[in-house]
Amino acid sequence: MSAAETERAALDYLARGWSVVIVAPRAKRPIVRWQTFEKRPPSETQVRRWIAQHPDANLAVVTGAVSGLVVLDVDPRHGGTTSLAGWEREHAALPSTVESRTGGGGRHLYFAHPGRVVRNRVGLAPGLDLRGDGGVIVVPPSIHPSGKAYRWLAGHHPDDLDPAPMPDWLLEIALAREAGGRGD
Repeated sequence: MSAAETERAALDYLARGWSVVIVAPRAKRPIVRWQTFEKRPPSETQVRRWIAQHPDANLAVVTGAVSGLVVLDVDPRHGGTTSLAGWEREHAALPSTVESRTGGGGRHLYFAHPGRVVRNRVGLAPGLDLRGDGGVIVVPPSIHPSGKAYRWLAGHHPDDLDPAPMPDWLLEIALAREAGGRGD
């Protein structure tokens, strides 16, 4: 991944209204204090400066209301495919939406933020995490620690379709798990 490719992708995400930050090379840890960008996206000048200073950096998008995104992270190594299939049998199939493959073999399914707080949730079910308000998600063309690239799925690139509305059943699961996690 070249710095020029990273910059093009970052500026494209920024143009979509997504709050983008840089991440350590071949890692998932933001290099910049990303919490600032939960409230507002960085400027083009900031993004260009970050990439000039860190040409090998990965990219991440701050999820939640600031970017209008909630992302379901499916990790098949920890049972995510099975968990998601069970949810879809019980509720309904997920709608076609923006989707990427991670360098680790997982999936990131992008949904439109529902307009109310949806917290970043780890362990909704085995292998299923939710990146919402308070989260970040590594995005293409970043390189995973495995050395493999994150990539948009054919026909599911943000140029191909908009993030689908978050299904009511998925929102209910996320909010129920959140309430349960607080002892409500």
